[in-house]
Amino acid sequence: MSTDQHVSTVEAPAPPGPPAPRRDFLAKAFGVTALLTATGSAFGLLRDLLLARYFGANQGTDAFLVAWTVPETAAPLLIEDAMAFLMVPAFSLALVLREEQPEGPDPVRQLVRATLPWLLLALCGLSALTAVGAPELVRFLAPGLVDPGLAVTCTRITAITILPFGVAGYLGSALRAHHSFTAPAAIYVAYNLAILGILLVGHSAWGVRSAALGVALGSLLMAGVLVGPFVRRLRVSRRRPRGSRRGGPAGLVLIPLAILPVAGFTLTRQSQVFIERHLGSGLPPGTISHLNYAAKVSQLAMTAAILICTVTFPLVARALAAGDLRTARDRVEKDIGQATALVLVGTAFLMACAPSVVALLFERGAFTAHDTAATAAVIRVYSFGLPAQALIGVMVRPYFSVRPVVRRADEDPRSFRVTRLDWYPVAAMAVGLLVTVTVGLAATPHYGGLGLAAGNAAGITTTAGLLLRGLLLRGIALRVPKVITGQSRLLAAAVGAAAVGYLADGLTASPLLATLVGGMTVLLVFAALGTAFGAAEVRDPLLGGLARFGPGPRPRSEPARTAAAPPAPEPTPHLRPLKGSCPMDVDSDQQLRLPAQATVGRTKRRIGTGRSAPWILMYHSVADEEEDPYLLTVSPERFAAQMAWLHRTGRRGVSVRELLRARAEGTAGHLVGLSFDDGYADFARYAVPVLHEHGFTATAYVVPDLLGTENGWDVKGPRKQLLTLDQVTELARAGWEIGSHGLGHRALPGLPAADLAVQTRESRRALEELIGGPVTGFCYPYGAVDLAATRAVRDAGYDYACAIEHSGLTGRYALPRSYVGDRDGALRLRAKRGRHQVRDVLTALRSRRPGRAGR
Repeated sequence: MSTDQHVSTVEAPAPPGPPAPRRDFLAKAFGVTALLTATGSAFGLLRDLLLARYFGANQGTDAFLVAWTVPETAAPLLIEDAMAFLMVPAFSLALVLREEQPEGPDPVRQLVRATLPWLLLALCGLSALTAVGAPELVRFLAPGLVDPGLAVTCTRITAITILPFGVAGYLGSALRAHHSFTAPAAIYVAYNLAILGILLVGHSAWGVRSAALGVALGSLLMAGVLVGPFVRRLRVSRRRPRGSRRGGPAGLVLIPLAILPVAGFTLTRQSQVFIERHLGSGLPPGTISHLNYAAKVSQLAMTAAILICTVTFPLVARALAAGDLRTARDRVEKDIGQATALVLVGTAFLMACAPSVVALLFERGAFTAHDTAATAAVIRVYSFGLPAQALIGVMVRPYFSVRPVVRRADEDPRSFRVTRLDWYPVAAMAVGLLVTVTVGLAATPHYGGLGLAAGNAAGITTTAGLLLRGLLLRGIALRVPKVITGQSRLLAAAVGAAAVGYLADGLTASPLLATLVGGMTVLLVFAALGTAFGAAEVRDPLLGGLARFGPGPRPRSEPARTAAAPPAPEPTPHLRPLKGSCPMDVDSDQQLRLPAQATVGRTKRRIGTGRSAPWILMYHSVADEEEDPYLLTVSPERFAAQMAWLHRTGRRGVSVRELLRARAEGTAGHLVGLSFDDGYADFARYAVPVLHEHGFTATAYVVPDLLGTENGWDVKGPRKQLLTLDQVTELARAGWEIGSHGLGHRALPGLPAADLAVQTRESRRALEELIGGPVTGFCYPYGAVDLAATRAVRDAGYDYACAIEHSGLTGRYALPRSYVGDRDGALRLRAKRGRHQVRDVLTALRSRRPGRAGR
């Protein structure tokens, strides 16, 4: 998979943090975790299928599902959420201290000695208490249950899971903090295999009790899977002097009270299940089972989003432990976007195809068509809350990482007292829970299970909004406008995909075909709309996949040619742009950072190769003109409004040189290239003050032989004064990029080779002498470009060149740009941004066609 590596910049430098992971670390960790988790989820789905086949949806399954509340509560509390929130930051801080204090006692072992014995004692007591109090627990959870005796028996069996779940969560957190993801991801494979085995063997003899026995055995296997890797991690930890292992000052101090807010949040979050079971117990038999099956299917859309949090959480925790708030913020913003994109495409699929999916998975044996319709309806209502579930999973992890369960021994203990802000997630969850209860009580009498699902979605969405505010209060300064804009684009794409997918799902009566056709339609429409709307989480993986895995040559895998090596055979020149070239390649730091003067002995860059083109706006003149036959002039008022729109939407205008450098470094973010052709004098008078006001930069492409004169090439247009020699020099000294627009503003296609060399080489030489610095950018006069022109520009030593349209030559020496005129307001600029992205995709698709790739 392709991993987004863009990191936004901030004003203040970050303190030195832990070493950054390898570029492919997240992709590999995500791949391993995704594979094993998908396997575990598949076994879990098979488990639910067997439950539905053997027992259907009746009083017996309702009794088991009440008992299932114990492991269902213990898993997030002890494995997925609370334990991870506590121990991943704790082990991350211990690892940071190990790096800082190589000669002291090992903080990791010290942490284990201080926490594990107490944890085991607490887990044993809690497990015993649950087993003894099973009757009261069942009476509290489901007072209207028809057969409470069966529920009590199953609850006492599932109470065993508390101890192994806690051990598995503790060991898994330690391994993830060490960036070991394989064993923690495998625990649900072992868990569900045990349940499947007991169900297959004992369902006829023990009935629904066999499911409870399988849960107990599976929990023991979960802990067993992790013991070996955990012990090996402790054994291979860095050897220390014998006397230093127990001597010296303590590196870490436990903060027991920090556990309370984390446990309170997890329990409050899980209380939504308690509410469903409580209110659902008074509804017709089978309602709880319908809610359970709907929740299981809906949560499949959450799997990939949770995987992102699982893999990146140790990175966020390590960054926060080292005091690097910038890295933590950037990582959280990426996680929010990526998790939302994944869960929204799953949500759109469920909205469109829920009846077909439920019929395909469950409608057999004791599970009837009535059960299918009821479960599918609940799934669609549940799905409204899935994006909020993903956001909560992303945001609550860094929130609790700011205040881990341990602190450094040399830190002031008064600064680590539990405050009201530590309880903010609990309060946010409580408000959401109140919304859930209110909506559930109001809607259940009229809509039954659908009312409960609606309350769940409303409550969790309320909590997500409050937690977004809480991260800001916690000191993780998310750029909220940027986050909301990205979420809006993804949501719009999901709505469109769900609508089209719903129509596709109805084309066939076969559940299998309907699921396949509807799912593929949703995926394709979501990808197309997400790209058109400018959602980077959709567009970047799509273009990256086209560049990496499409047919044809892959420029990144080709060895670089040196100056001494003979040049490869060049294709025949064409006066018109070729239609089969790949889009531009901007991934090479070495190429982007190569000084423009270093033309001797350097590797020649390929023309028309790579991945995608940055968004560059093309201006000409900024002035008040009554006559503008070529539509090249933007009024100062309109220009100021356009720059204000860029600033308001979180974008920053920069020179083309700065934009390409930022893309090479992965820091482009919301940067937009600003270019001004022809070198009109009004650039200095009207454009520069507005750009300076917003902190923007830009590139001015000037014509060296015509500086100080007028635009004589525009036969029908008004005469405009061009920048003078002194103005160009002053602009360059002030930091504005100066590029070449040809020596005399002549169209390059069709010129003899000698004239091409004059227009490119001589214009660059003249400008470098004028400004006393390098000139790295070229802009084709009239936007006219052919293959020979791109070669001439490259051979003249330029670092890049700007054209206008996307074409077969689109690449580093033919960067496409978006024309901006006086009629372009916010809506038209958004449309041009989307059009640019769509053309990027189309150019990439054309470049991948077999038979064209070699051009």
